[in-house]
Amino acid sequence: MDRLRSVFGPPDDDRCAPPADRARRDSGRAILEVIFGAVLLLIPTVYILITVFKFQAATFAVTQAARDVGRVISINFPSGSLSQAQQVAEVALADQQLSARNVVIRFTEPGASCDAGSTTLPPLRAGSRFDVCVTTVVDLPGLPSVIGGSRNTVTGVYSLAINEFVEGAQG
Repeated sequence: MDRLRSVFGPPDDDRCAPPADRARRDSGRAILEVIFGAVLLLIPTVYILITVFKFQAATFAVTQAARDVGRVISINFPSGSLSQAQQVAEVALADQQLSARNVVIRFTEPGASCDAGSTTLPPLRAGSRFDVCVTTVVDLPGLPSVIGGSRNTVTGVYSLAINEFVEGAQG
């Protein structure tokens, strides 16, 4: 046994050491491990939550922007303009602290994909129906746009129907 101790050194386990020596060597280590573990788990969790909340706010903002754009067009019938629609969309995004620099407003047939839509205002006739799509790019927090790019988009859609009994409507 002495021969093994001379080769391998004293045993690493503290079974043979008195309890006072074991407590002295371990004092303060547990709190460091807990703090280190908490920081390692807390930072990514907070980042993920911030990112999810940012996307939720952006989704709400583009949905509200699409609804407001549709309302401006229908209220200002038949003289609704794209510049008014753009201003309304910018206000709706600003309400959620989002940049309006990458806002795209498209108009599509009801139920069609927003990517296939046109950026020009469709003819406003009584009884016409179309979808208003508002799309914007969401920047990820703490990530440069070079890495995130313009792939992080959210789109809000509002279905608009021009009433048949509106003054100035052409049937």
